[in-house]
Amino acid sequence: MDDRTWDRVSGLLLGAAIGFVAGILLAPSTGTETRENLKKKTQGTLDQVSGSVRDIRENLTKKGQELWHRGMTEIALDDDDALPANDEGHGA
Repeated sequence: MDDRTWDRVSGLLLGAAIGFVAGILLAPSTGTETRENLKKKTQGTLDQVSGSVRDIRENLTKKGQELWHRGMTEIALDDDDALPANDEGHGA
């Protein structure tokens, strides 16, 4: 995970925690209303975290596929270079 992505995720989690505490301490609502608000806010935060995790997973998958493709290309090139030399050696 690169530094920018980690900064975003940690900032999101820190902001959610601060908002949660401030919301409870400063809530002028009744207990039922407060619980309903917390439920909505928690769901919103979970949606954001889920989206961030999905983005991170997609980026890592894309990078892994690029590295795999690059590695397979390099291996294939090395094998292609080695095969004619072996074929010439067997034919002699």
